[in-house]
Amino acid sequence: MNNADEKQKRITILSILMQSTNRKSNALQSIIGMFLQSAHTPQKVIDMLAQIGISVSIDTINGAVRSLLFESRNSLQKLGQSLLASYAYDNFDVDLKSQVPTAERSNDSLKHLTSGLLFPLQHGVTVDDLRCSEVLWRMSSINPTIDEKDLPPKRTWMDLLQIHPDVRLVNSLTRHDEFNSWKFLDDLCTHGPQYFQQFRSSIQEPESIEKIPLVKTPIIAARAMDINNSTVSGNIRAVVNLLAQGRVHDPILLSESEPEVTSGSPDISQFVVLVHGDLGTGKRLQAAQLRRSIESTPWNRFQHVIFIPGLFHLKMACANSMWRVFLQSTDAREDETSLMSDVAQLRPKETGIYGSKPGFRRMHQLIGHAGICHRLDCWRVYVKMKNPNFTCLEAFAASEPTLDELKVLADELAQTFVAPVYLGRMRRRPAKERDLQNENALLLNKYFLLYEELSYAMNSGDIGRVETCITSWIPILRATGKHKYASQMTNFLLNIHFVYPSGLR
Repeated sequence: MNNADEKQKRITILSILMQSTNRKSNALQSIIGMFLQSAHTPQKVIDMLAQIGISVSIDTINGAVRSLLFESRNSLQKLGQSLLASYAYDNFDVDLKSQVPTAERSNDSLKHLTSGLLFPLQHGVTVDDLRCSEVLWRMSSINPTIDEKDLPPKRTWMDLLQIHPDVRLVNSLTRHDEFNSWKFLDDLCTHGPQYFQQFRSSIQEPESIEKIPLVKTPIIAARAMDINNSTVSGNIRAVVNLLAQGRVHDPILLSESEPEVTSGSPDISQFVVLVHGDLGTGKRLQAAQLRRSIESTPWNRFQHVIFIPGLFHLKMACANSMWRVFLQSTDAREDETSLMSDVAQLRPKETGIYGSKPGFRRMHQLIGHAGICHRLDCWRVYVKMKNPNFTCLEAFAASEPTLDELKVLADELAQTFVAPVYLGRMRRRPAKERDLQNENALLLNKYFLLYEELSYAMNSGDIGRVETCITSWIPILRATGKHKYASQMTNFLLNIHFVYPSGLR
């Protein structure tokens, strides 16, 4: 018996003995009881375990559930009333199969429900930052009474290049080059020969552009809603229901029904509410605002709703774009240096899946694994170009290069083996002067590194780098047929930097 199992048995026995002496000493039993409740354990089993002293009784479990529900409701209302809440919701399906099917309801067991979350806006956000509903409505293009001069200047994707101007660093690298250099070096020291792993802790991460401070954000689960949010009306009901769970209602109706409640509370019509979701959620919320733009009150116009696209869904769209570029076309799979050749080496039994619909997780793993292999191979080729005696990375490691030497080589790799801005000119050369395999390899490295940079920026909270990556991804999304994502992200960034007031921004 190992030490961990022995400790678990000792703790369990001691907990049973303590609970038999003092009923209030039931921490372990309470945890087990709540787990049994969540796992839909039969009542007879719970009663038996309670008699043994391993779990609390059914009545205690039900009381704990009621207490948690009461506490959750209070937390939801307190956060909602503060107006410093952000909302997120999504659909989920439940198959409620009947033990005795009937002819009338034989195929009506699938229920489309909606789950929701609330979390506080932190990092110094104040209520005044959200007091901009009327300002935005006066500038909105869907406002039927708007004056032409009040419309903000029209902006395009080209304007996004101004939000974080790229500069050449001391070593003549751009921000993207700096990240690519870091990634080349990190892959070598993580996945290369053993000698290089000693440098892992000494590698400095890329300099952040605009990083969000790390804080712990509590997330409160809202009550599930019997609403199908695949329609515009369903999304309207979902948002209204979520706000109601936080005790945020139509100010006019609330003042008529509960005047004593509204006397000291802020008027929600003056503020905006941030709602997070996928692209479908955003399109339906925007359609709801367009339909209701002729209404007379801000609440009925849905004027207070600001949609925030989910970055994870954007990441899924980027992975799908990589599939469309490198794997969807059968012509793209024929070359021996194609990505499908990598699939045949890394996942030989899944080539058919990658050729049809691999899904996000498979593409995410392929981009990571194949990218590492390509970058290590770039190291092998480049050091051999520098010194023909370095026929492999092990031979290069035997020369014991220093970290400073590796950094210089990584900078050169980032400028040599990643598609440059003049790739278009390379492709316009006469056919006999072109190296098609090299051009495709340069482009693959560029796109894979751009995907890695987006993932890194999201995980590290460098929102400035996220925005620069999105700006680079928008043309790729548009070129691969994902026009809705390209349009949504373009409009979102343009609103952030050129329309929204500074507090909301």
